[in-house]
Amino acid sequence: MTMRRQSLGTVLTSARKILMNGATPAEVLCDVDVPAWYLAELERDHITQPNEDLLTLICQAYELAVADVADLRQSPQLTTDLTELAAQRDRATATFLRQQRLDWPDSALAAKQSGSLNQTDPAASHSYADILRCLRIQIDHDPIMAASVYYRLSPMAYWQMEAAQLAITDEVERLLCYRLEVEDLSRFFYVDDLFSALCGQLDICKYSLEPVKMPGNY
Repeated sequence: MTMRRQSLGTVLTSARKILMNGATPAEVLCDVDVPAWYLAELERDHITQPNEDLLTLICQAYELAVADVADLRQSPQLTTDLTELAAQRDRATATFLRQQRLDWPDSALAAKQSGSLNQTDPAASHSYADILRCLRIQIDHDPIMAASVYYRLSPMAYWQMEAAQLAITDEVERLLCYRLEVEDLSRFFYVDDLFSALCGQLDICKYSLEPVKMPGNY
């Protein structure tokens, strides 16, 4: 039997004070479909059998998994562990903001350098890197940081893929296909005008500055 050093209420109260800078239960749950009174009652340990779905949503508000909370309940140094977690998040945020300000090198120029990944088919005019770059710059008008978030990559890894320095992963290819609503991307390798082909696939005007809706958003 696993020994619980901390009650669920103690962990949730400490998480709110340390990870959320003392925000109220209502403020913590402002984007979550859980009533503030439910969190307040959990913190007081008045609810002995929490609803699993509601507890999951509460944990997500703290960017924690239910398993993380279970681990914290076994911690002999709860405040120290939460403080270190908060510090890690602050460092990650600082890194993210610093990377946002970076002036990333031109990926199109980098893709032309010796050692870049080349298309295996000599008849192809374009590559995965070209598709990534065209979508980001000419259609989405997004910075490197925004694109890296969508493709679930670090900014450096994303830039390397766009610069043909790193092969795209299966996950990135899947997200690209989802973005363009196609089964595979090979049709775009052989077109003369990649920008026109992508605009046609997305049913948008080449000269529109309106944000492009993601699949499923109407």
